[in-house]
Amino acid sequence: MLLLEGVGMGWRTVQFRTTDPPRREVLSWVREFAAYTKWCGAHPEVERGAENGEVLFDITIHGSSGFLTASTDDFADIAARIAIDIAPHDSELVLIAVDAGNQLRDQKIVNEPGQIVFLPTRASREGFERLSGEASMDALLQELAVHERRLSKDLKDFNDATGPKAWAKRFRVQFIARVDALAVINCARRMERIARDLQRRLNGNIHINAALQTFRQRTSHVTDLRNISEHLDEYVVGAGKIDGAEHREPGEVFEIRMDREDVVLSARSRSARILSVASAVKDLCQCVQRTTEARFMELTWADGVKFDHAIIEQDGTSRTLREDEYSLILLEAIEAMAQASENGNPFFQQISEECPSCGSGL
Repeated sequence: MLLLEGVGMGWRTVQFRTTDPPRREVLSWVREFAAYTKWCGAHPEVERGAENGEVLFDITIHGSSGFLTASTDDFADIAARIAIDIAPHDSELVLIAVDAGNQLRDQKIVNEPGQIVFLPTRASREGFERLSGEASMDALLQELAVHERRLSKDLKDFNDATGPKAWAKRFRVQFIARVDALAVINCARRMERIARDLQRRLNGNIHINAALQTFRQRTSHVTDLRNISEHLDEYVVGAGKIDGAEHREPGEVFEIRMDREDVVLSARSRSARILSVASAVKDLCQCVQRTTEARFMELTWADGVKFDHAIIEQDGTSRTLREDEYSLILLEAIEAMAQASENGNPFFQQISEECPSCGSGL
């Protein structure tokens, strides 16, 4: 039996009846459960109708079949957790949530030993992870926002400090600002590497290349500052890479200065205005995300209509098949896919749009 795992769209449904009108706690649970599935990357739909003096809720969760299979247990667990968070002693609400979880688990696709699973190719799986995983631009932008917000507050607190103990407050603020400034530097370097990787995956995309050039001009010392931070244990004894054979005296490496507009981090004659770096990171991300949104299919179907082929083992794990293990049915399926791709990657997109941020073509 052949199964397309992670390919195409699927759905899971949850249905339940409740009082008419629904209680506030029930409506809150429906809203938060749908919000959680959306936050995870699914596309929830909630329908509500009246029947025999009761209200019938129908919640449909849309997503790729592979994503839904992987997320089913999580969605079932969170359904109960949300109900308990809302009203732990509300037995009716908890029963609705537990039943919703059971409905989801009943719909979970369980691959049987011996099944052949078609997976998107490694390049496609990497592309999808790059766009939505824990090291995606969206995830790092959330991280950046935390540090940027704290730095802005630190800057205000530093400049607003008054009174006989103002000096002590400024020293405390500077210490915290140093931690966040180094975090922004690290985040900027990761963002640059991600952008460079996406540029490569999109065959040297001109728009991303231009955005990277602008970013490097605005953050010229970020790479050195990040490297100094990573090897601070060497620099404090005067033995860092930049130090060379100078035999610097041991001592402090980083200096942080708070002016009216920005936090300035310096080390070994390199410096960066941290809030300006954060601004450059966001501008880079904006341009890169414009391109990746326009070329989403190229990244997530990087090899066209091609798949990796795996077999489900007795313990439920999967193993990639060797070519000499291909069955006749599988060979016929592979041939059909090859014919579909003989004119090139059908997901390659000719896009004439321009980036609204910088004006370059996407």
